[in-house]
Amino acid sequence: GDASAFQIIYSANSERIGPNPGRITVGTRIDIPCLGETVASTAAPLTQEVGIERLPFPNERQIRFLTATGWAPYLNEDQEQGGMLNEVANVAMSTAPGNPDYKIDFVNDWGSHLTPLLSDHAFDLGLAWFEPNCDVIDRLGGDSQFRCNNYVWSDPMFEQIVSYYVPAGVTYDSYDDLMGKSICRPAGYATFMLEENGLVEPNITFTQPNDPAECARGLADGTFDVFVIANDVGDGVLVTEGLTDQITSLEPLGQVLNLGAVISVNHPQRDEILGVFNAGLQEIKDSGQWIENVRRHLSEFRAMPQG
Repeated sequence: GDASAFQIIYSANSERIGPNPGRITVGTRIDIPCLGETVASTAAPLTQEVGIERLPFPNERQIRFLTATGWAPYLNEDQEQGGMLNEVANVAMSTAPGNPDYKIDFVNDWGSHLTPLLSDHAFDLGLAWFEPNCDVIDRLGGDSQFRCNNYVWSDPMFEQIVSYYVPAGVTYDSYDDLMGKSICRPAGYATFMLEENGLVEPNITFTQPNDPAECARGLADGTFDVFVIANDVGDGVLVTEGLTDQITSLEPLGQVLNLGAVISVNHPQRDEILGVFNAGLQEIKDSGQWIENVRRHLSEFRAMPQG
């Protein structure tokens, strides 16, 4: 009943559909999650820390997770369980084999997460970071190259759909068709998905305003040719700005980005910790707890006033 809620449907069927959510083969059987069903959280309360100066060095027998707020619906202190991905981590660890001891802490200084808190092993796993395509590291920018060289990702905690929005009636069939175009992506958002496809200056004209709504308005008035943003954010902006009839997304160019926990490549217990966490993730995906959590958080977020 809501075509814009396809991220939830894709999340329930990602293995069947594959990496391009815009291309579904005729005859593919997919499961449609029930949107009206109420599912309560089963996760334990999260620990919330203020600042970093008072944090003790982690006990060797305890796995320490580092998270932050301000990225709804994924990581946000104002939401249930601190957001969707914090709850995924909490439930995964509570069902992981061996009943591991763990703790999830908020440190609301994103700039300190990768370095020094994770690089120095003061924390074990960081929640949550996009995984660039490190197989084409020579095409990536310096920030993405740093992550590829210094961190290892868990299995995907969530697969986010990023859409390429254009004025209604405009069609591009490949990333090569975007060469020479003006592309808008808000400041502070990752750009590796553009870098890996060669969509960098001088191949394109790139603009990064502070507000995603500026990209949408600029697309509508002809300032920009393409607006790149996660579909859940983009669709909300189009509704708020009243542009749903003027702007559409390019299905052939939609990308799926993996969001996972990261750990330093030099962590002495890297493989052991990742193994425990990945086992817990697989358990909740097999049991259905993962999609229940994803559906609940995304549905509640979509029901909130946007903007």
